[in-house]
Amino acid sequence: MKVALKEFKDTYPNVFQHVEAWEVVRKHDKWAQVPLLGEEGEGSAQKRKPVDVDPSIPDMNEDHSPQRTQRRDKRRATSSEGSSAELAAQFKEYTAMKEAKHSIELEAIELRKKRESEARELISEQRETMRNYNYDRDMKTFLKPHDDAPPEMLPFILARKRDIANKYGWPCNF
Repeated sequence: MKVALKEFKDTYPNVFQHVEAWEVVRKHDKWAQVPLLGEEGEGSAQKRKPVDVDPSIPDMNEDHSPQRTQRRDKRRATSSEGSSAELAAQFKEYTAMKEAKHSIELEAIELRKKRESEARELISEQRETMRNYNYDRDMKTFLKPHDDAPPEMLPFILARKRDIANKYGWPCNF
């Protein structure tokens, strides 16, 4: 046990915190040594002793799924010629359905591409409109006289006008 705890501490940064729980369950028959198949040893020829199992723990080896009842096939057997013709007809119908579905999917893809293209154009137009709006607003701000501005606001107004002039490469002498 000490070796195992040391290996755990070497492998992980924390100490193994479940020592008390291990001490409780380690003497249980579930953890007893069982000879491997083909090993000679004490009791290897004997069957394993049954273990008392807590009834509240479900047995994982039991299959609790509901069983289906077998139904008899009531269809009549047909000749191989009739069934192959029927199978060929079903295959043609299936192929036609797949082709129709594929063409509908292609149409949907084309429609989606068209809508995406229109959306990109609209976004491009909106960006251009915003650029023009900002340019016009900046031009109006730059050309607005600042002679009647309060003296405490004058440094801020001039700084803003200098920024606008630098942004567009306009000459600025104030």
